[in-house]
Amino acid sequence: MHLFSSPALLQFLVGEELGQVCLDPFSLQFHFDSRRHITVEGRIEHVDEAGVVHTHDCQVRDGAPIYLHQLLQHKVASIDVQPLCLSLIFDSGAILRIFTDEGQYECGQIYQADMKDGLIVF
Repeated sequence: MHLFSSPALLQFLVGEELGQVCLDPFSLQFHFDSRRHITVEGRIEHVDEAGVVHTHDCQVRDGAPIYLHQLLQHKVASIDVQPLCLSLIFDSGAILRIFTDEGQYECGQIYQADMKDGLIVF
């Protein structure tokens, strides 16, 4: 639905520690210790510490296993923002790539409880 915001607007994610990953029938939620969270309703890639890529599409129910528990209790060391991809690079070396598209439906939200306009839709 929307392209990702500029890197400057998403820098608040750097230093965040992932505390919980929730799996629903049509979404994934990544909850950080600071009460910020990301909900994904589209596609992700998890590149684990060994460099193995695990893909997941929230709208496809017959996908491969996911290994997102490996990201728990790790901090976001840096981010990379492209128009259609937000990459969270963790202190373990793992990467979480969150994709969006320019279709008519939103692919997710980033929520910051401590900000006035605390919702970023992508």
